[in-house]
Amino acid sequence: MKASGAQRYPLVLRVLHWLLALLLAAQILLGFAAERWTPRATSDLLFPFHFQLGILILCLMLLRLALRLALPVPGHEEGESPWRHRLRAAVHGLLYALVLLLPISGHVIWVWMGADRTFFGALEIPAFFVPPDEETGRALAWYVHVYGAWTLLALACLHGAAAMSHAWRRKDGFITRRMGFGGMRKTAD
Repeated sequence: MKASGAQRYPLVLRVLHWLLALLLAAQILLGFAAERWTPRATSDLLFPFHFQLGILILCLMLLRLALRLALPVPGHEEGESPWRHRLRAAVHGLLYALVLLLPISGHVIWVWMGADRTFFGALEIPAFFVPPDEETGRALAWYVHVYGAWTLLALACLHGAAAMSHAWRRKDGFITRRMGFGGMRKTAD
């Protein structure tokens, strides 16, 4: 990451941030609906879409990560305590790790099930392994996937609450200034 004196993330990172936030919210709802809230026939229709959306999220997240490392981004807030900076960095790191890990664990489960890996009818996603007869790996991938989704949901809520709390406490337009699309708020010097 190239921390700079920039006040705002580059447009492409802002677009990817909000697009991924929307896709992840839809993906979590879709996964929970397919797993718990719908009849089996509906689940059978939802799971392939859940898989395909997971692959799309993985591709967008890899793009976001590459751009995040290549483009200049704002540094930490002036006057921010070291422990808050470390906590924020840890939460962001965990969010990135989970958004990458969940599609990978989903792919493992999908391959183990022998399910169709066609990506929106256009491209076949390769199986990166041949499942052994013993299913310990599938069970492990399922636990990682399910508990990882709950952890991602909790961290995303923490992330959003922290950003809103920061903006509300300081009344400095933090969210708009860093990740928004409107005009920049002028600050008094």
